[in-house]
Amino acid sequence: MVDEQQRQWVHVAAVFANNFSNHLFSISEDILNQHGMKFDILKPLIFRFIESLEKYSPADIQTGPAARKDFQTIEKHLQLLSSDARLQNIYRVLTDSIISSNTPN
Repeated sequence: MVDEQQRQWVHVAAVFANNFSNHLFSISEDILNQHGMKFDILKPLIFRFIESLEKYSPADIQTGPAARKDFQTIEKHLQLLSSDARLQNIYRVLTDSIISSNTPN
């Protein structure tokens, strides 16, 4: 059982886990559709990731250019997104968050 304050924290966490991730899926779908591809191409990756949460903490399975601090790939992605400042901003904010969460204090 959780108290009222804990319930509020669960709700905030749920927004990050569900609502924000779904919005990112929607952005992914838009990007793929704009380039002649279907969202289905990402579903195996997404399903494998969700399955891995049964065994591992999300922090332990973070991958990608930000987790690797692969700044060359990050820059290429930002160039691909150069026609959409909103997407570049989202990419930068999330990239910076991942990099800072993987940096020892």
